[in-house]
Amino acid sequence: MAQLLSVVAQIKAKPGKEDDLRRALLTLIEPTRAEDGCVQYDLHVHATDPSRFVFYENWTSREHLDRHLASPHLSAAVACAADWLAEPPSIETYWRIA
Repeated sequence: MAQLLSVVAQIKAKPGKEDDLRRALLTLIEPTRAEDGCVQYDLHVHATDPSRFVFYENWTSREHLDRHLASPHLSAAVACAADWLAEPPSIETYWRIA
């Protein structure tokens, strides 16, 4: 089994900014999925709270994730969405073991 670096990124919108944040996050899907080393990049919205989003990602290496974190499309989305966040995103990484 190939070792993968999994990422869980939780993002919360300010009240009334849910749709704006959702649109900004959706712009990340296509360019990120095309990045070298991206195995999975899925965006979820909470089942009962439309202000809460989660990215679930899998990368082939820490280096590939680091390149993604420095990518122009991520930087642009972060700058655009900064005023719509209720709190700083929570980003955790895990190594897949099974």
